[in-house]
Amino acid sequence: MRFRRTAWPAEVVESVRVAAGGKEEVLAAVQLADGGWVAGSRAAVFLPDGDKLRRVGWEAIERAAWDADASVLRVFETTAFGTPLNVTELAVEDPGRFGQLLRERVDASVLVQRHVPLVGKKGVRIVGRRNPAERDAAVTWNFVLDKGLEPDRPGLIEAAEGALRAVREEFGI
Repeated sequence: MRFRRTAWPAEVVESVRVAAGGKEEVLAAVQLADGGWVAGSRAAVFLPDGDKLRRVGWEAIERAAWDADASVLRVFETTAFGTPLNVTELAVEDPGRFGQLLRERVDASVLVQRHVPLVGKKGVRIVGRRNPAERDAAVTWNFVLDKGLEPDRPGLIEAAEGALRAVREEFGI
């Protein structure tokens, strides 16, 4: 998807410049209901963090969900196994181009996604991600157990970790 250059408010451009160390350009942004902004570049999304923006690489975004009834865009960040996903709720009238960029860049960060059955048809989803703006960026790996599989089940985590190792070896990344 191509994003046309748009003149963003100076405070948005400056906030992204500060958060990114001066190295990234805003591709899309949207104003929040509270007057703040969120923005995205080729390499990252910039989420509100008090009175500034916090840079989160696209490879660290698990998913996003738009709730049209509530006019809320939820952005879920990946976390270590066993900890809840970090969710940022963004009250916006319409995510527009920012929502399109969010979807495109998160999808582009996924290199490998595989479901491995562990108990019957239930198993683990293994995902390898890389920042889509950097060809040589390191791949980050995580796994998510299917609903109904409890991590305290004997041997389950070891089996999931073994599945993760096998997928990493298969792809050599």
